[in-house]
Amino acid sequence: MATSSPLIAEDACKYLIVYPFLPLTISKSCSLLLYVISIVIWITQQWKIPSSSLVTYSPIFDLISIAILLVTLWFTLQKFFWRKLEMGLNMFGLLLCVFTTFLLLINHPSSFSMYDNVLYNHLLISISWTFNVIWSTFHTEDTVSKLLIPGWGEATEEHEIEALEMHF
Repeated sequence: MATSSPLIAEDACKYLIVYPFLPLTISKSCSLLLYVISIVIWITQQWKIPSSSLVTYSPIFDLISIAILLVTLWFTLQKFFWRKLEMGLNMFGLLLCVFTTFLLLINHPSSFSMYDNVLYNHLLISISWTFNVIWSTFHTEDTVSKLLIPGWGEATEEHEIEALEMHF
């Protein structure tokens, strides 16, 4: 059993570069990098943001979006991809990003140049989330890893296995 463990990890990593999921992986990785840059900017420039502004909630929305992004990447890595779940998480991430961008636009101070960098990051991330929604809608299909489910297919009837495969 210990010898199959590296094989499973190796196969899981190969799954990230399979065609329908590679563009999603690249897009999500770029979004994650942009989110991290935005969070670093918020942390380093925190004292310049007015405390009464709604913009102070933007880093919280960014952290929630990062969590959603990491969950979708984890599902892709685990080969546990459900189209509806992916679309739902991507749409929720897009809504959070658009809402944060809207907050940044309506509360834009005139003298904060790092603020512009965060705004541009969010515009790029919005494009990325939009791409993720479109790509997961039209170019992906439901899959479930048979490698990562222990004992998959054992002690079952053939018609049960076929029904399970057709479901996913």
